[in-house]
Amino acid sequence: MKAIEPNKIVELKYTLREGGESGNVMEIMDEHWPIKFYFGAGKMLAAFESNLLGRAEGSAFSFTLKADEAYGLLDPQLIKEVPYNEMPESERFPNRNFEAGDRLVFNLGQKDERLGTVSEVLNNSVLIDFNHALAGKDLHFSGQVLYIRDPREEELVAKRYIEPNGIRSDSRLRDE
Repeated sequence: MKAIEPNKIVELKYTLREGGESGNVMEIMDEHWPIKFYFGAGKMLAAFESNLLGRAEGSAFSFTLKADEAYGLLDPQLIKEVPYNEMPESERFPNRNFEAGDRLVFNLGQKDERLGTVSEVLNNSVLIDFNHALAGKDLHFSGQVLYIRDPREEELVAKRYIEPNGIRSDSRLRDE
């Protein structure tokens, strides 16, 4: 029986909930649009991978990652007041008409782009939260290991999953 181990291509379906198994649904990756990744390449959360290590193809999983093992705790120093005259140009907001929850990309120097979320609109500025959108949240994953395989040569070299035909396809394992 195939089991998840480093340097394997893994395909999962899962439901991500905030806080715990009865929390609000944040994301669903189902058998028609599963997550596919190169296990052990360092692209996924380390705690996420450690909870999957050794699980067999077809097996179910359910686990919660605390905020500090997921995207970290909220850092108040990452909430900045940005005057309107320092806001980036944006085709999406040409009139600088911002609302709480708007997400903007900020250029902070050479090759240093950061995504920020408007947390509050003030008279001549906005408060921008540069924390990861999932920072401060416990994350509960429940799902199933759909498929495990050895990487193809190009995936082994790139240390990432690569669609064989450039088109997303359905899972190989389905609920009956």
